[in-house]
Amino acid sequence: MKKRILTLLCMLIVYPLSSIAASPWQEHGKLEVAKNGHYIQHQDGTPFLWIGDTGWAMFQQLSREEVDQYLDHRQKLGFNVIQAVAHWSPHGGGIPRSPNNAPNFYGHSPFSGSEHDPNTGEPLVVKGGSPESPNDYWDNADYVVNAVKKRNMYLAMLPTWGSELITGSNEFTEQEAKSFGEFLGKRYKNEPNIIWVLGGDTKAQFSAYDKNQNFSAYDHRAIYRAMAEGLARGVTGKKVAWNKANPAWDELFMTYHPNGDAPYGSSQWFHNDAWLDVNGVEVWKEVNHVYRTMLDDYQRSDPIKPSLFLEGSYEYGTYRHECGWVTPVRVRRQIYQTYFAGGAGHTYGAGPIWAMRGDDGDYNCGYTWQQALDFPAAKQFSVVAKNFLQEHSWFEWVPNGNVISATGENESLKTAVTTASGDMALVYFANNSHTQVNNILDTPAKAYWFSPSNGSIETLTDFTQGESRVMAPPAKWEDAILVLISSN
Repeated sequence: MKKRILTLLCMLIVYPLSSIAASPWQEHGKLEVAKNGHYIQHQDGTPFLWIGDTGWAMFQQLSREEVDQYLDHRQKLGFNVIQAVAHWSPHGGGIPRSPNNAPNFYGHSPFSGSEHDPNTGEPLVVKGGSPESPNDYWDNADYVVNAVKKRNMYLAMLPTWGSELITGSNEFTEQEAKSFGEFLGKRYKNEPNIIWVLGGDTKAQFSAYDKNQNFSAYDHRAIYRAMAEGLARGVTGKKVAWNKANPAWDELFMTYHPNGDAPYGSSQWFHNDAWLDVNGVEVWKEVNHVYRTMLDDYQRSDPIKPSLFLEGSYEYGTYRHECGWVTPVRVRRQIYQTYFAGGAGHTYGAGPIWAMRGDDGDYNCGYTWQQALDFPAAKQFSVVAKNFLQEHSWFEWVPNGNVISATGENESLKTAVTTASGDMALVYFANNSHTQVNNILDTPAKAYWFSPSNGSIETLTDFTQGESRVMAPPAKWEDAILVLISSN
């Protein structure tokens, strides 16, 4: 008996509790769209709150030890989704982008062909390797996929970075996209934690001509649709069509990552496609467009689909400003405006982390990705905001402008929601300015301020039924949430 107990203790030391605890997909089932169409849930009806982090270059740039270091930190902090790109053409951090068939940390390229001219229909697979001892690029990719899974996190995986490899250098034809999708789908068909993300910082269709940026018209929708069909074929073994409902589509969970020009998002091109479960939004440097862009998706119907905020302005990013222009409060505004617009999830990012390319680039401002792991807004999202959202039934939130008399705009924007059950109203103040708040609940309401920066609370006198009151956050608070809860 003593020997058995000692063995169990040793297992707990070697394998953290999180790695042997039941995963969310084991405990609650696979992901699906909720019945009301506005959020994501598990198969058993448990709402799924997407708390994402951006690790675009994880497959391509990092060693296995660095993958573990990054994921351990993010899991411990409370993130549950990691966004990364399987076929990444390294760029970012102010460093010139690499060849389209660039090797990973171990010197393995993803495709046959030359360094600059890959054959994207032929992933380069060499027999004899393993995730721990890779012979090729895809052995190491297997390690990354498993490393995310064993930490009970979801992997939002982009097959390729579309802006560089589809829109930019036209590496993929429709047939190559379908073949690559089928390769990935077949390889990872038994992995329960993968969320497929097509696109990659790009419009699927662009019809205007901008003389300043020299964009020409293009339409790549067919390539992404072919990739979606290939993924489904690989996962299910069935031939499906992008525009036809089929039970096979339910075996995958899919979205699309657009570029950062509001109001463009996946809903512009794919909203009615059978493969798209959830819409995706990116605003990049347009931090004042978060609420309007997310609300546009929320208000779409026929069908109603959830919308995810998949990329915004990175903490400590420059965006043609000084280093550190994206302060924690600018990150928090993006977070809360996502959910106050009815968003189904949000993905955070830090400027020095996403490209994982060292500390000498313009975006990195002298930080390594390891140093940036502890930037303050990461915890303000994955701990403070996560707890608040869960405790205040975020999945019941309905945008409701009647709670406030004046919304303001840009950095002074105020946004409001009520719960579907009618027992709560909340107002997010993006800065310390005032507006008139109306108690539109059917009862008197208890009231308090919540600080998004540290989670502190300041109680207020109750609102009477129907009362309107001019409100501003407590002194020196950069932003705040006012909570009204029915006293019945």
